[in-house]
Amino acid sequence: MLQKIISLVIELKKILFRCDSSFNLGLGHVKRCLVLAKRLKEQNSDIEILFASLALKGNINEEIVSKGYILELLEDSSLEILDKKIKELRVDFLIIDSYSIDEVFEKELKQKNQKLKVLSFDDTFCLHYVDMLLNHGIQAKKSDYKDLVPAFCKVLCGSEYTLLRDEFFMEYQNSIEENSVAILLGGNDVLNLSSKVANALLEINSKYSISIITSSVNPYIEELRQRVDIKLLVDIDNIAEVLSSKEFVIVASGGSLFEVMALKKKFINIEVATNQKEVTNFLEVNLIKTTIKADEFSLEKLRAKIEYIKKSDIYKKIELNFSKDRVAKMILEELV
Repeated sequence: MLQKIISLVIELKKILFRCDSSFNLGLGHVKRCLVLAKRLKEQNSDIEILFASLALKGNINEEIVSKGYILELLEDSSLEILDKKIKELRVDFLIIDSYSIDEVFEKELKQKNQKLKVLSFDDTFCLHYVDMLLNHGIQAKKSDYKDLVPAFCKVLCGSEYTLLRDEFFMEYQNSIEENSVAILLGGNDVLNLSSKVANALLEINSKYSISIITSSVNPYIEELRQRVDIKLLVDIDNIAEVLSSKEFVIVASGGSLFEVMALKKKFINIEVATNQKEVTNFLEVNLIKTTIKADEFSLEKLRAKIEYIKKSDIYKKIELNFSKDRVAKMILEELV
């Protein structure tokens, strides 16, 4: 009887994701929110999930809609607009994945909505005033947030809370293709690093078979389409399967890196944004010397890293405890 009552309470709840995507912001915020939304639905199909986003240039808002979620387009990123939307939709739980929303914003929003539960993503170790904080980076520790969140905040950190798509929990039996390399430097790759890396790889070894994985919002997509010396994979839904057959992967140092590590692939990671510094510092501390900073990329550095990963098994140096549904279960417990 108690279980039925709990189920009834949960099925009436609404969860709103506040996240954006664009050429400048990248696609990662929306991508990981979509993974979390899927996990929540898997745990309880009766909850209602909505998204609130800006219509920024280079966004992937259509992907939110294509996944079956209601998308509320916001006029701007102000507290007033979001507060109005929360009241209008009668939201019970707000999930924030936005660098533009800080502790002051969160505190005022909670004061205006006394019953609202709030979770914020964080990967830059900032102050927050929320009920739950999620840093899904493999490098994060609960102790990092000791003085950054209120006492009532539940902190979820580390690889056991890393958000991975379904395909990265599967096992693949594909044989490794000789001299095969995948380049995975973001769906938008505003620095156009993919071409630069491909050029360097071919100079190191002309026999390399290179696959560049990106999205249709990449501003350099037409330039990439003109290349005959690489295989271009756009908006594919089997990235894990593709990666599983490669000798090694060159990847950005964010969420895509965690996916590559879930497959236990050899990799070279490029630090392409300041919010990836904590991840690359973690690798360095654990004597995993796979990082190249984007602004320091060179043929010589790439050649040295290739030689390094051939000889090193980095997975002996760290412990990873990926879980498919732990975050979703923790959130739903807050809704009861």
